[in-house]
Amino acid sequence: MWVYKLIIAAIVVLIVESVAVMKFGLSKVSIERKFDTLHAQLGQTVHMIETISNRKLLPVPWLKVESRIDSGLRFGLQEDLNILQDEFHVSVFTMLPYTRIIRTHTVKCTKRGYYHLKSAALTARSITGTISAIKDETTDAKLYVFPGTLTLSELNLPSHSWQGDRVVRRWILEDPLIFAGIREYTTSDPMKNINWKATARMGTLQVNQYEPTANHRLMVFLNVDTKPDQWTVTDEPERVEYGISVAATVLEYASRNVIEAGFCTNGYLKDMEKEPVRIEPAGGKNHLVKMLECLARMVISRSITFYTLLDRELENNPGNTDYLFITAYVDDGIEERIRRLRTKGNAVEILRI
Repeated sequence: MWVYKLIIAAIVVLIVESVAVMKFGLSKVSIERKFDTLHAQLGQTVHMIETISNRKLLPVPWLKVESRIDSGLRFGLQEDLNILQDEFHVSVFTMLPYTRIIRTHTVKCTKRGYYHLKSAALTARSITGTISAIKDETTDAKLYVFPGTLTLSELNLPSHSWQGDRVVRRWILEDPLIFAGIREYTTSDPMKNINWKATARMGTLQVNQYEPTANHRLMVFLNVDTKPDQWTVTDEPERVEYGISVAATVLEYASRNVIEAGFCTNGYLKDMEKEPVRIEPAGGKNHLVKMLECLARMVISRSITFYTLLDRELENNPGNTDYLFITAYVDDGIEERIRRLRTKGNAVEILRI
């Protein structure tokens, strides 16, 4: 008789446990994710901190966490993490009452992009595996992976061409600062700025003081189309990807050398309206970060044609601006718009990708 009572009791316990899992299994169970940095360089290793919590008395005997994470973020091997097809992440836990599991994932940034981990699917299952509870949990982990930058020799500027020489001379080799006097040396001054004649005269180390020239105002235009008759999506994304790296290189150089710079493209930004991007020329570190965030977030697909983008620029009646066009081609339509920009007192250079 006691055997039957034991069986009945076990069945009752399993039924109660199954009902409890179905109704309360995922109650007060949460997941939080965050990266240890908002910005990363291509190839850099960062960390993602993941916290799974069970804030109730009822344990969760079997908890599965599933999420889809872009393969551009390469996660290191971890005992309780399975990665399927490079992007489907699955982990299984047992959560005791009032417990918290914290995992730190090592993540290598292998591809430029904007990564926003918005959700994870949680599944609680009963001991018998017959009853499950499922819910989507919102997360908010964000990471910008900036495009790689290039050296001067990688910029595809042929030294024998007039165009290449001029681009190099104007934006890479010229010193955009003008002499503004001398002052006493501080430890933050580079040795190349020491004025030895003034030092001998004054008896203490003196350095040349420089200020940015007022007429250096650069606008970088990036064309995501690689041929005139292209449909919306390019069939040569690697060329545009190279152009993104070129743009990042030029914009970083401009920022380091106190040149006001802006950025414009007929591409658009991930997770935003399908509109072209335009950032007015300005200076400062925060402005550079804003432009690099746009480059990280860029989708290699057209929002409007490059002709329309240039027409909008001409409608603003620009003047006294130096334009650098990064484009895979230049046809008669682009040439005609370049001519109109030049007649308004602007300089236009072309860097082919």
